[in-house]
Amino acid sequence: MIDVTQDYSQYAAEVRGRGAGIVRERHVALSSDLTSVLTTRIDALNGQGCRSFAELLVRLMAVAVNNGRLDPQSALVRELGSFSPPLGTRQVVDGVHAAEQIVLEEITLDHAVGGASEGWPIVSYAVRRAGLEILAAYADQIAGREVPVVVRDGLTTLIAAPVFELALAQEVQRAHRHKHPLSLLLFDVDEMEEINCVHGRGVGDRVLERLGIQARRFFRTHDWVARYGDDGIAALLPETPLDDAAVLATRFREMVAQRLVLNDHKSDAHTVVTVSGAVVGTDVVQTDVDAGYILAEAEAALLRAKIDGRNRVERVAVLPTSLTIFGAATLLGRTPRDVTRLIRGGGLKASRRGRHFHIDRAAIEDFRKSAR
Repeated sequence: MIDVTQDYSQYAAEVRGRGAGIVRERHVALSSDLTSVLTTRIDALNGQGCRSFAELLVRLMAVAVNNGRLDPQSALVRELGSFSPPLGTRQVVDGVHAAEQIVLEEITLDHAVGGASEGWPIVSYAVRRAGLEILAAYADQIAGREVPVVVRDGLTTLIAAPVFELALAQEVQRAHRHKHPLSLLLFDVDEMEEINCVHGRGVGDRVLERLGIQARRFFRTHDWVARYGDDGIAALLPETPLDDAAVLATRFREMVAQRLVLNDHKSDAHTVVTVSGAVVGTDVVQTDVDAGYILAEAEAALLRAKIDGRNRVERVAVLPTSLTIFGAATLLGRTPRDVTRLIRGGGLKASRRGRHFHIDRAAIEDFRKSAR
């Protein structure tokens, strides 16, 4: 009998090894590129400091990609924890985020494990995971100091919101670059204030703790699952179309209602904990769609789910704010030639980007109203 799991693990290790080898081979060039980025982002470091920080991050990335993890007590991690001058957590997060981007851009060109290869999903996840490993190991190093640790939420042990927001920005860029789908899920515990009032504030904390446990078990290892807001969580699902994400959101909502039940042993009363949810996604991330736009759409959808009765999921397809001539023609029920004539005749407002026209959705709505 063939051990498929063992075969895949061996293959994944080989792919990670190849990716780490590229990072080691291109260490000088990668460090130089990263130094250029850090000089514009970290004011606390001079030129030599940025160079030293960049070289250290590239070495850490190579080790973490190769091993799939980092030892918090390793010499490299200790060097990061004792870096001089001392770095704030936000500066380390920014540096790691920049290192991930530069390393991914370098590996994607490789014929064996690059963007067009079968092993690309493995190595791209390994690089993103490496960034999180560096941050987690750094958090362990500074745990005894009076420095705000923003890597993981202390209650749910999920990724903390600042790291999640950086991951969202990175994944939006990656999805746009590789033409991949992307979906974002937000969940918020219903009636948390009432739960705290009736059962005590400590019970509310236990609900969030258990919600974090359920979320870690439910979502995939390469999904980004985080504490979001006071009473909620977020899940970023790379390479996941909206339809699939909507199914997962509904299943998660139903699972929470089944498994999170508060029992009052004095009165034998049972309180079912429910969550409201929002799922926002797109099959192709357009140029004019950024992380802030997606997050704002998700937060608005979550609010609608709350207002419309709670314990439900609101679904939103992310649409570009501007369209090409072909997209505008589809919406208006006209031919591309008709739309071009409207633009040139001044009947439809458009802006030119290079050789192409782009039409804002607002301009299309204005044209529709004027044509009635």
